[in-house]
Parts: sequence; C-alpha cells; structure tokens
Amino acid sequence: MHVRQLELLREWFKEYVRGFYSPDPQVQEAISYKEKHTRQVCEKIVRLGRSLGLGESDLLLAEAVALLHDVGRFVQLARYRTFNDRRSENHALLGVRELEASGVLRPLEEEERRLLKEAIEYHSLPELPDGLPERTALFARLIRDADKLDILENFTAALEKERSALNPLLYGGLDGSPDYSPALLESLLQGRRCRYDQLRTFNDRKLLMLSWLFDINFKHTMEEIARRQIVEKIVQTLPQGEEIRQLYRHLKGYMERFLAGRGS
Repeated sequence: MHVRQLELLREWFKEYVRGFYSPDPQVQEAISYKEKHTRQVCEKIVRLGRSLGLGESDLLLAEAVALLHDVGRFVQLARYRTFNDRRSENHALLGVRELEASGVLRPLEEEERRLLKEAIEYHSLPELPDGLPERTALFARLIRDADKLDILENFTAALEKERSALNPLLYGGLDGSPDYSPALLESLLQGRRCRYDQLRTFNDRKLLMLSWLFDINFKHTMEEIARRQIVEKIVQTLPQGEEIRQLYRHLKGYMERFLAGRGS
C-alpha cells in the first residue's frame, strides 16, 4: 500500500461518517465516540506494528485496517439504534458489505483487499479460526489488540463518571446493582474469556473486559495495559472481598508470565 492510497481511504471515511451525523445528541455523541475510537486505534496499530518491526507498506495496510474496522458501526447505529451485535447484526460483516458496495477498495491490489476485508471480518469474533494464513492472522491479531486496548482505555475512563452521565447507547442496558456473576468470575479464574450473552449487570461487563487479557497477542499491548493500570482501575470499582482479591492476584500473575515469556 502507498501513502496516497491511505490518504484517499481517510478522505472517504471522513465523508462516509459525516453522512450519519445526527441532531439527536445521544446518537451524535455515539458517532463522535466511534470517530475518535477509530483515530486512536489507527495510532495504536501503527505503534504496535513498529514494535514488531513491520515495513512501511505493512504499517500503511495495518493503519487502513484500523481506519475501516468499525465502518459497520455507523450504519448499525442508524438502522438499529444500538452497537449491540446480538440485538442487531454483526457490525464487522456490515462493514465489509459497506466497503464492497462503495467500491472504495477497488484501487488496491487484490491481496491487500483480501487482507483488509478478512482482518475486519475477524476482528470482532470471540476467537480467531484455526489455520489462518500467516499474514491474515498477523493483521487480524494487530487489529484485535489495538481495538481492545483502546476500548479498555475508554472503558476505564468512563468508570470515573457517574453512571447517570454515561450515554446509554454506549454503556446502557445492564443492571446497575453491585452483583456480579459467579460463572463469569470462575471463567476468569480458569483463564477463559467471558461471553456477552452471560452479562446481566454492569459489574459483569467489567469482568468481561478483564477477560480480554486472555486474548491479547503481543507484548507491546500487554505492556500498555500494565503501564496504564487498566486492571487496577477496573478491579477497584468492583465489590471488594476475597473473591475479587483472588481475581486480581490471578490476573496480575497472568500478565507477569505473559510479559516474561514474550520476546516481541
């Protein structure tokens, strides 16, 4: 990929998103959030790619993946007034269809188009399929890490606000009680990712976010999570007791082993 090709994709994205701007304050806030999220994921994926020593062409392609990974979110919000895939449809597949319909990827080489669309399609799966080609797996892991890191940063920032001040399109739909699911806690202690269909309370969502640690692929990403104290910031908002202290020790131990065992 060349610099000018990425610039054209940026211009297309800007105009595409502008078409979804809304006079509804909640909807516009949600659109602006996704615009900002996209910019931040672009920055994060480039830093991650540089930490891995990727060449310039691959860095540009990785940034293009980040730029377009959430294209489906805008039509999803307009059509269903939600970012919840389970209440609407898969936003990654929506995005791929929007890109194909627009023709914006046609100037790219066939292999670049394939990698872009597959990385976008795979970025929201609970886990990557086995047996992916090496480059497909690389770009899918890059976007999954950069996306998760930015969402975790935004989520921890949101925890500092009063729940009543949070946009329900972004953080609504869950019981605000202090309860959390023992099944989710057990999944975390066994090193498994939690599932969205298990969520009942906002504290359950916090546990799900913590379980993303088990789907981080690169040392750079885990170092950023540790540096920003994301685990500590989430854990301190959960009901304090021996179960949560045990969970914290478990997660910190996992992070330490991960960082000790990864060379890149």
